[in-house]
Amino acid sequence: MATQTANTVFVTGATGTVGSLVVVGLLAKGSKVRALVRSEESGAQALRDQGVEVFIGDFTDDAVLDQATAGVDKVFSLTPPNPDQVEQANAITAAAQRSPGEPHVVRLSVMKSSTSAPSIVSAQHGEIDIVLRDSGLPVTFLKPNFFMQNTLLGAGTVGEQGVIYHAMGDGKLGMIDARDIADVAVEVLTTDGHEGKGYTLTGPESISFAQLAVQLSEVVGREVQAVDVPVDAAKQSMVDMGLPEWVAGALAEYSVRFSNNYADFFTDDVKNITGKSARTYKELARDFVDAYA
Repeated sequence: MATQTANTVFVTGATGTVGSLVVVGLLAKGSKVRALVRSEESGAQALRDQGVEVFIGDFTDDAVLDQATAGVDKVFSLTPPNPDQVEQANAITAAAQRSPGEPHVVRLSVMKSSTSAPSIVSAQHGEIDIVLRDSGLPVTFLKPNFFMQNTLLGAGTVGEQGVIYHAMGDGKLGMIDARDIADVAVEVLTTDGHEGKGYTLTGPESISFAQLAVQLSEVVGREVQAVDVPVDAAKQSMVDMGLPEWVAGALAEYSVRFSNNYADFFTDDVKNITGKSARTYKELARDFVDAYA
């Protein structure tokens, strides 16, 4: 049985989709939180207003990382997908190794991470995981499936056209709400007994985009159709929405895998760790229904 612990946690990626939720959850549990942000303009003051100790610097700024990790009990290691992700994550691991007390590192990895994975991001995480596993530090890996929140990128076309475009074919995905990922992370970061373990995080079911559209239709009160588009078109659309070319390419690469049921599975890890069932897609749609207006 995991026991509650009071601790100081260093969080990277603290202003992102998952990281920001982790910060809120940790503070609610009474943890002291430190966070790394790139600049003052990257949400530093908003974090301070919540009571977070903020450090300004890049992922590979050793001096700043050493200050931020000094004396912490836990590290939540999160790096965004980008060409330098391996170097950035390994710098966080190295800083944790240099920190007195060998902090417990909770790493946000991805499902099926492996150096031989058929997608560049999963292969990156495979490299990162190996370095962290061999670091000598207590480690827990969180490996989520496809984020439900990714579908909110298509909220505009749902509202305007009654259509959600995708490039997943008939593939099913055990997609997960980012809020459930954060809930698991907070639980692992504030209790003992998770060291040396890895959790594969999914929603409670595996669904295709056609099934997702049915659930969306019920929530918004009118028919929503799922329209499959070529991968290249989906990539260009993401670039047009402002995503970096490299990120759009990585997501398009995942789309090919997902269309072949690469993510067609689900687990009970969310419920086993938090005591609550993972949120369904319909729950996400209800909670963000205004986005589809």
